[in-house]
Formats: sequence, C-alpha cells, structure tokens
Amino acid sequence: MVMWNFPCKRKIGTASTTLLILTSVFVLLYHNLGISRQGTTRSSSADTNLRAADAIQDDSDARVTKEWRDDAVINEAAVENIHTEKDIENRVLNAHGGTNGFNPQCKMKKSIAFMKVHKAGSHTTACILQRFGYEQGLNFVLPKKCPSVNLGFPEGMTNKILMKQNVDEYNILVHHTVYDRVKFHKLMAPDTQFIAILREPLSHLKSCFFYFRRDRRFALLTEKNPLGKYLDNPWLYEGSKKAKKKPASMTKNLQSYVLGWKERFNQDREEVRKFISQLDSDFPLILILEYFDASLVLLRRLMCWSFYNILYDRQPRNEQTYSKPLSMYTEQQLQNHRNISWVDYQLYDHFNRSLWSKIQAAWPDFQDELEAFQQLNHNVNSYCAGKPKKMKTFPGSKWNGPVEIKPEFCEDLKKERLQWDNKICHRAHAYGKDKMLANEARFQKYKENKENTVTTATKAKGTQRKSDQILNDLKKRFPGVDLIAVMTKSGIPVSKVVTAIKQGQYTVDGAAQRLKTLIQNTKQ
Repeated sequence: MVMWNFPCKRKIGTASTTLLILTSVFVLLYHNLGISRQGTTRSSSADTNLRAADAIQDDSDARVTKEWRDDAVINEAAVENIHTEKDIENRVLNAHGGTNGFNPQCKMKKSIAFMKVHKAGSHTTACILQRFGYEQGLNFVLPKKCPSVNLGFPEGMTNKILMKQNVDEYNILVHHTVYDRVKFHKLMAPDTQFIAILREPLSHLKSCFFYFRRDRRFALLTEKNPLGKYLDNPWLYEGSKKAKKKPASMTKNLQSYVLGWKERFNQDREEVRKFISQLDSDFPLILILEYFDASLVLLRRLMCWSFYNILYDRQPRNEQTYSKPLSMYTEQQLQNHRNISWVDYQLYDHFNRSLWSKIQAAWPDFQDELEAFQQLNHNVNSYCAGKPKKMKTFPGSKWNGPVEIKPEFCEDLKKERLQWDNKICHRAHAYGKDKMLANEARFQKYKENKENTVTTATKAKGTQRKSDQILNDLKKRFPGVDLIAVMTKSGIPVSKVVTAIKQGQYTVDGAAQRLKTLIQNTKQ
C-alpha cells in the first residue's frame, strides 16, 4: 500500500552560503536524495508523501522488491526568501481557491496534451485532466470507438482513428497514443502545453512485466522468479523474430517509444541525445512518478491553476497483487536491464534532473507550498471518504484561497478513466444518453464483481488459514503419527472434523480425544 508520511524539512546554510549551495545542490539531490546513476531508487532521505509508484498502481506487488519512494528534501535556503506582505496581499483568488498564487497576472491555461505512458501513474494523472477538461467544457481529442483507452497505440494516431467532431480546436488529449510532434501540434490549440509522466525504469519494468502477462508470453510461469529469469538474458526474448515484428515492446524502452522513439533497437548515443533534446524543447514539464505531488505543484504553476484543479483520489488505480514470493535481482541482471533499455534510462535520468532543476529554480518556499497542497488533498480525501451530504469549505493558505468542496465533487474525484470517458464521449455526441447510462451501469457492475471477487478470495484465504491452524493443532496431539493417513484409512473425513471444531461443536482437545477413540475402535 501507499505510505503517506508527512514531510520533514531540512534547511541548509544561510544567505552567505547561497552561491555554494546553488552550484552544489543538484549534485547533492542527484547522488544523495533518492536517484542513483544506475536508475534505482534509494531512500536515504525521509520526506514527503509524494505519490508512490503504481500504487498509484502496484507498490503492493509481492513479486518484486518493495521500494519505498520518499521525496527528496527540498532545500529552502538555496535562495533567500524575498516575499513581502504586499506580495501576499496581491494574491488573486477564484471560486475554487485562487490562481497560481504567485503572479496575479498569470492567466489560466486550458489546453494540455498528456502523453499517457503505460504503468507510470498515468491513470491517476489522466483523471485529474479529464475532470478539469469536463468542468471547463473543453474539447477532447477522442477515438472513434469511444469510450476507448486507445488513440493509436502502438501504431500511432491517424485520421481514421479519430472521432469526427464539429469543433474549431482541441484542448485536451489524455489517451494512449504515440507522440508525433508534427501531427499533434497541428491538431491541438496553439497554446497547448505538452506534458508526460515517467517512472524509474526498473520499477516500470516490474509493473509492465506482470501487468501485461509477459511471464506467460515468455513461457516463464513455472519459474520461481520469472522476471529474474527474463533479466538473465533479456535479448533472448526481445530479439526474437516474433518480437521484432511487433511495433513496440512492453518491456524494452517502452517509455521512450510512447514519447516518439520508435527505433527501439537503436541506441545510437548522438541520436538519443537529439531525441531527448527535442523533447526538452517540446515539453515544458515531464512529471516523475516517484515525485508525483511535487510534479503536480509544478504543473499547477505551469498552467496557472489552483490546488483545487490538481486534487486527486489517493486510492490506487490498477493496483496489482501477485501470489509469487518477493524476488531479488543480481547486479548482473540489473545491468542487463540498463543495457537493453538504455534509452529509457537516459530519458528518465535527464527528466528527473530536469524536474529537480525546476524545483530548485522555484520560489524558496516550494516545500511549504507542497505541504499545503498535500494537507489539502489529505483533508479533501478524508472528507470524501465519509460520504458527505453537505458542502465543506477548507481553509486557504498563502498559495491558495479557501476551497469549497461539494458532495458531488467527491463522486468526480473517485471516477476512473473509463467513467470519465463515458461522460466525455456522451457530451461529444458519440452516442445517446441511453447508451451512456448502460455503459455506466456495466462499469459499476464490473467494479462490484471485481470487489466481490477480491473479498471472496480474501475470505477464502482467511478460512483456509484457520483450517490449517486447526489441523496443525490436531496433529500436535498425535506426535509421530501421520494423522491424515490414519483418519483417511479409518474413514474419518478430515474436513468434517475441522468444520466441527470451527463451528464450536468441539474443542481441539475434545476432538483429539474423540478421534483417538474412533481410531482405536476402527482398528478393533
């Protein structure tokens, strides 16, 4: 499950050390605060509750190494605090609690294209953007087969895939596709901000490998550690004739592919450098899943939004659980992955550094702003968890005015991507109201069945554990005896005895004494 620890701040130096800090802060952040050059995450610093990796989607994945994803400490003393009381008084508020909180002249941007990278927290991010676009009455780029998650993946977007809409320009793009700068810049409104989200490559591989059933595809289901077996020689699986025929691999440089690197077997350093440089130019912000909340605060500033616009449901989306035991990986296996997905590692390392450069360049109280947003998001989630009937106003901060939350908003906060697609497609006249309601009913039934299945499986596991404990207690009463074999030979149903004890008809000692008598009588 996601760990939600409130941040502790660390202040370093004074104004006299500012120059030294500015030149060294990046090195400290990069080497000591969570991201190593090898791309693995270390928890050397405790900090804020930024959204953990796909739990959002799968931090509870029992088949992979548990990795705690704590935000690196944001050093507040890197730049002197130059706020004045007049600065604070000049902050402008809107109906949901303010604009960007720093520049009263900052005008809200409404057009945004989001490159939805699989298994990188993109579901949660997409829901934030879908809610914003729907509330603002914006035009979405939609697939012809609406609702559908696919807008041209893995082949790329074409006119045949797009739903024809009678609109002047498009403002929001949130579906799975492949970035094509020429097509997308022609398609979207002129002021569109392009963003994406990335995830640490090894963590991303773990999630993709099991979510897309690569253990089955690669005939590794019987392996104790399927992913470890894959990492022993990933080229064996990625370089096969069958794999090469597919336009994309879900386990090799997938993040780069979504962002337009279609030559997944090409790792030419100069071409990769140019590719990343072009993305740097096209994308004013690329979110990092391991620092999700900080990324959202930067997004808020980029778009001149309020905290209200980036609130999100903290319940995991597409959460994964597995029956395989925890697996560890050798340094050689990790190196193999760095080699075969080298482009993804270069991409992640670059934009992870870019994110921290933006944080460093932000106002000196960025950490406090981050905490204020996290506290508000926590409070709103707690309010919504109680199934409220009345509106509640949450107090503001110097970054955001008071925020009014109605019970109806809680329903929107909890909506999943498909539910938003359904509403958005209906509004775009993709089909009639009756079909929208039918789809919503099917989705709710699907969720109920899924929840019932999980509940039933959990209860079954609990029941089995209790039965196993009772049987073990019985066996202890017959040391040196194969109790199951004796009971079977004697015609005494094991399940019937265990059930009788569970129902309170007998104690374990009472059942053992009765069994002893029955077994003796059977022998006679």
